[in-house]
Amino acid sequence: MLTSLALAATAAFAGPSASASAVSPVAPTTTGPALALGGSSESDAASAVSFTTDDKQVIKASFYEPKKSKKSKPAPSVLLLHDAGKSREEISGLAAYLHKRGFAVLSIDMRGHGESQTDKVNFEEADEKLQQSLWALSSRDVDAAADFLGDQKNVHSSNLSIVAFGAGSSLAVRRASVDDNVRAVVLVDPAPNAFGYNLVNGVSELGGLPTLLMSPSDRREESSRLQEAAHKDNDGLEYVDITRLKSKAEALDKDKKMNKLMGSWLREQAMPKK
Repeated sequence: MLTSLALAATAAFAGPSASASAVSPVAPTTTGPALALGGSSESDAASAVSFTTDDKQVIKASFYEPKKSKKSKPAPSVLLLHDAGKSREEISGLAAYLHKRGFAVLSIDMRGHGESQTDKVNFEEADEKLQQSLWALSSRDVDAAADFLGDQKNVHSSNLSIVAFGAGSSLAVRRASVDDNVRAVVLVDPAPNAFGYNLVNGVSELGGLPTLLMSPSDRREESSRLQEAAHKDNDGLEYVDITRLKSKAEALDKDKKMNKLMGSWLREQAMPKK
């Protein structure tokens, strides 16, 4: 199993998947309360959904469907990606907040994490080499999630933003670099070299796509280096913004201001005023 995962992982981070992800939404059911980033509980608007990746992994997620009205236009969407070893439960407060700001939101548990964990695919119990393989293969989870959002009614199929935490930044950047529907990317406490992925090169390859780095007070140098390298590699084009948070990395779950700053920036990119 380890050998096959490692081979597939190499292909996963080398470039986009050869075939589109298979997406099979399950009839939604309302999820219960959860611990939440930003200090609030998950909204009643969240529905439990699941879909299948192109390598037959079932991914569990929470979908915040946009509000419907006779005059409403398709809503822009946000895909939320948790950090390695975490789960969507821990960012449910942010998901609910962005939904209230007018976005359709999908927050997923990547393979081996949260409710997507199985007896055979368990990130916490995997050794370091297998964890790296599982994380690389999680790019297929992101592909399937983006396809799921694009297929939903009342969701704007070409107005997707991706928000990622920590090691999830590598997965967000990889998807954004091959998906013309992505309008903006937010990387919270980005990990420059998580699981062997060079995030500096990845952000540089976004080449003009609006990107926000949200930097904890104790890890500001990483974001500054990412920004400087991206602008330099794109002939001085300034497309990477930095928001310097007052909280340290370990206290982001209590930083309510982060949600507001992120929501305002995303609305500027996805819902620009005429």
